[in-house]
Amino acid sequence: MNETDIKPPKSVSFWFSIRVAVAFVGFLGMVAHYSQKISIGIALVCMVNHSAIEQPKTSIAMPLTQADIDCPRLDNTAPIEGPYPWTKNIQGIVLGGYFWGYLITEIPGGYWAARYGARLIFGGAMILAGIFSIAIPWGASLHWGVVWFLRLVVGFAHGIIWPCMAAIMSRWAPPNERGKLIGFMNAGAQIGNVITLSIGGLMCSWSFVGGWPLIFYSTGILGLIWGIFWIFFYTDSPSDQRCISNQEKNYILDSTQEQSSHHDQNEFQAPWKQILTSPVCWALFIIHTCNNWGTYTFLTSIPKYMSEVLKFDIKSNGVLSSLPYLMFWLNINISGAVADRLIQKETLTTTQTRKLFNVLGNLLPAIFVIGLAFMTCKIKYVAVVLLTIGVTFTGCCYGGGFLLTANDIAPPYAGIIFGISNTFATLPGIISPYVVGALTGKDPNNWRYVFFICAAIYIIGMVVFLFIGSGEVQPWAQKRPTKPEEIPLSEPTGILITKE
Repeated sequence: MNETDIKPPKSVSFWFSIRVAVAFVGFLGMVAHYSQKISIGIALVCMVNHSAIEQPKTSIAMPLTQADIDCPRLDNTAPIEGPYPWTKNIQGIVLGGYFWGYLITEIPGGYWAARYGARLIFGGAMILAGIFSIAIPWGASLHWGVVWFLRLVVGFAHGIIWPCMAAIMSRWAPPNERGKLIGFMNAGAQIGNVITLSIGGLMCSWSFVGGWPLIFYSTGILGLIWGIFWIFFYTDSPSDQRCISNQEKNYILDSTQEQSSHHDQNEFQAPWKQILTSPVCWALFIIHTCNNWGTYTFLTSIPKYMSEVLKFDIKSNGVLSSLPYLMFWLNINISGAVADRLIQKETLTTTQTRKLFNVLGNLLPAIFVIGLAFMTCKIKYVAVVLLTIGVTFTGCCYGGGFLLTANDIAPPYAGIIFGISNTFATLPGIISPYVVGALTGKDPNNWRYVFFICAAIYIIGMVVFLFIGSGEVQPWAQKRPTKPEEIPLSEPTGILITKE
């Protein structure tokens, strides 16, 4: 068979393919991952006895803010009071436990996934996180420190997931389908946010097993079931997948051949020096961190902003807090498909495409964030629209921007590079809530400074990537050249190569 006999990629089915099935199961894994990740934030509202910790302040007349005067809240719903008198400081420590565990395993997780594959590592991580999530209600009955430790372990397990995702797609996503597949799979994170934000508050009001423990039981069991299924379903290479057609297998292996020379576990060596001294890698690290500042600011502070500034009641708060993430999910899938189309049609190069979508995913959110700084409770629905549009456009970075860059610039080491990048990008999750609390704790009017800082950081990340970012495979990550006499007569795909 001559090279001219190879069928073009268009003849390989997409929608009814194993690579789409892998992306779909990965999508469900991200739903489980993020439902566990944000579960504690939802549950704490129901676990804590707010009256008990605020009792000493009842004799002090708290001054009214302008928002209280302009938009008095109609308090017609009884607050849900939990059994634990945990102070704000204790709640902050419990929330932070997850991120400290998350930081520990990002880089090792990327290395393990790149060298050994993501089958057992990803599946085992979700099983571990599921078990420890289920144990949180029991831990809370003992001491808040036990909850902190359990969340530390959940974060420890979750730290390897995003690097695993990069490693999975380096082996299963052909470059011209990378936006659709990676975007769809990673969009499960936003659906996890939407489901947990929407249903978590409802579970709190149920009497069954105390209400709030259901949040941990349901998300933990979901992770357990998914982890077991993943181990039985997923294979670390299309070559090992029993249900895949030869045509699809050959297409994926041929499209991702950059990985073939690094596939031997015994010979795998990570080019740490090249990664850490590469301007292209640092462009990714910086924009990822800057973009995550905005993402984590929204994720951890939207309910607080809607309550303190926009004066929404708790039921409206839960629904409206999830709306931006529903639109975020939709835009990730749209932008991924558009980005792939631009590259396939050669309208733009991969680098130009990544830069375009990074601009859309940082500049536009920055503009809408600045608009939020001038919103008041009198025009709160305008604020919701601005907030939703800003978060929605952030999805451009996930579908066609920096989130795909690790796979673009160094496919064999995508898990390692993304692990390093996500380590830096996790720091905003720890720092941002403290900044928001310090600025808005005494004066809700300072929310505008939160938004100004957020907009400035968005712009910094965008500018850095515009100047030094890239979407091309780097020389140190390319397939090692093979001597002419060592070229086999048959490629691993089974396609015969004729020598002229």
